[in-house]
Amino acid sequence: MLTNMLPASLLLGGLLLYGAGAAAQQPTAPLPATVPAYEPPPGKPYFTQPAEAGAAAVTAGLVVDNETGQPLAGVTCWIRGTRLAVFTDCNGRYRLPVPARYLSRRGQVKITLSSIGFMGQALRLDARLTEQPVVRLLPDTRPLY
Repeated sequence: MLTNMLPASLLLGGLLLYGAGAAAQQPTAPLPATVPAYEPPPGKPYFTQPAEAGAAAVTAGLVVDNETGQPLAGVTCWIRGTRLAVFTDCNGRYRLPVPARYLSRRGQVKITLSSIGFMGQALRLDARLTEQPVVRLLPDTRPLY
């Protein structure tokens, strides 16, 4: 009977020691408030990334849910027919460097946007736009089977 109680007493003793250690720890400072995502000041561009330095153009925009208007994070944006892709940030914004060989004679580029739960969308954008287009993705309500 003593052998059956020995493991239980060790377990209980370990729990008491663990609980005493947890109670002795006090937070030294309050947790910081959440920090908003970086937004450049009005009229100032985003920082140039190394991949953008050799690009002929950079297409940028905002991706939102068509029904709610909320920005969509993690949407895949790629140049059609290539493996050049980026994801939207937590604010739904993307910046896609476009090499010269993927631009049409008119300076347009074909991009595709897709995300789980939304219908993909293919666009032809002018890569030299100064205004950022807002792309609205429709929810995909088709059954999975």
